[in-house]
Amino acid sequence: MNLTRSLLATLLAVAPLAHAADYAKLLTRAQPDMPLAHPIATTDIAPPPLSLIADRPKDPAYVAGLPGLPQGRMIVDDAGNKKPKYDGVFIRRSRVENGQVVIPPGGLVYLEDTWGGEVALRGEQLPVLGRMPTYIDYDMSIVVKENVTIPAGQSVTVGGQVYQYYATVGHEQTSNHTLHVKTVAGTDWDWAFGNPVLSSNQPGWWGMKFTQLYNQGQAREVTREKMVFDWISGVRTERMLLGDKAFAGMAKAGQEWTIGTRTVRLAAIDEKAGTVRIQVLEGKTVKYDRVLGPVQPQRVIEDTAARKALVFEYADIAGFLVPSASALKDGQAELKLYAKTFSLKYGDTYAADPRFAVYPIACPTGHNFGFMLTNKDEIRLAPGASVDGPEKYFSVTLDQLDGNQVRAWHIADRDGKRSANLGGAGVVNIDLVLGQGRVAGQAILKDVGRAMLVRMSTAPTP
Repeated sequence: MNLTRSLLATLLAVAPLAHAADYAKLLTRAQPDMPLAHPIATTDIAPPPLSLIADRPKDPAYVAGLPGLPQGRMIVDDAGNKKPKYDGVFIRRSRVENGQVVIPPGGLVYLEDTWGGEVALRGEQLPVLGRMPTYIDYDMSIVVKENVTIPAGQSVTVGGQVYQYYATVGHEQTSNHTLHVKTVAGTDWDWAFGNPVLSSNQPGWWGMKFTQLYNQGQAREVTREKMVFDWISGVRTERMLLGDKAFAGMAKAGQEWTIGTRTVRLAAIDEKAGTVRIQVLEGKTVKYDRVLGPVQPQRVIEDTAARKALVFEYADIAGFLVPSASALKDGQAELKLYAKTFSLKYGDTYAADPRFAVYPIACPTGHNFGFMLTNKDEIRLAPGASVDGPEKYFSVTLDQLDGNQVRAWHIADRDGKRSANLGGAGVVNIDLVLGQGRVAGQAILKDVGRAMLVRMSTAPTP
């Protein structure tokens, strides 16, 4: 078993690029006259454990939702855009061992599962385990790796993306080979891009290169056995910045706002230059002084440099010059300010519950698709024991074991509202899919939907 895993790891190995600057010239830009929208990553950060397609839940139970794990909450941002939000919970690769159920690191997952890309600078609220802070800004990078081999049927992670060599279709002497593209959380891009189809002998098709925004790759070999890439790229959301709304509207030069123990001042407006000057004071002392703007309408919101020119951060305060054509008008500027800001950083310990790590989910469009929290350490449950999810937002309880069969177990929300018994005869794990979002209700069904339906149809059997 260890030898098999070692061989597979070797086959799936990806090497970080040695000279990132060279790849800035190879990547296809959104428009020829525009710079890359995001910087190229110079460091490698491990993806969440169990990110590959082979690590999806095995014969999972399905729960549509619970009162405390709501589905389809409609969020309206400051621009009037409506997007539903879903709580997702997954358990994967669990097993029965020595009279206990074991959940490996990364096996217990909470996912803020959205339907529709989350866009910075629009005042969109995000559910964070019962709280509703506003999504302000983000940091995103392009991860490029070279000499990447993907055996047929297998997958690799590149940044926050997962590439799977999904299928080969042949006709006489020609063939094409399909990549399936997902995020590390399982979000599927079929709805937006389809799947890249590579071929070395069908010149009218994709050829040996694919470009889906900043998910890109250059293959040198595509066969029924494997795909080999000279380089392949994917985006990674390094950080999401969130906070509570403190002010939104038009303001005049000299106007001030008290936020906590500090004062934010709109020191000056230069309507001709399209800029404003922001100061943050502690007492009567200016501690932060910055010019914001001008708005670059062809590049915001997705372009990092253009967006960062509008945003300021100081301690737990943040704000921005609203990126609209009327942001500066009649001697006033449109601003948004936020208090009690905090960050969700890719791979970091989740500050509110150190048992979990946090991973923002990257969309190749430059938007985001929520965030996931995964357990850092192995979890072992004896019969009668429970484990709490992050911040006790939900709990998982093992009720009864019978040899290697899980006769009874359930998931409950923080108010104690619980699912039906998810165990039964022949159930040998507590793998789970909960929710109706883009991952739980759509993408993951392609991988495990049939097995999930079989398990649920037989679960009521005593």
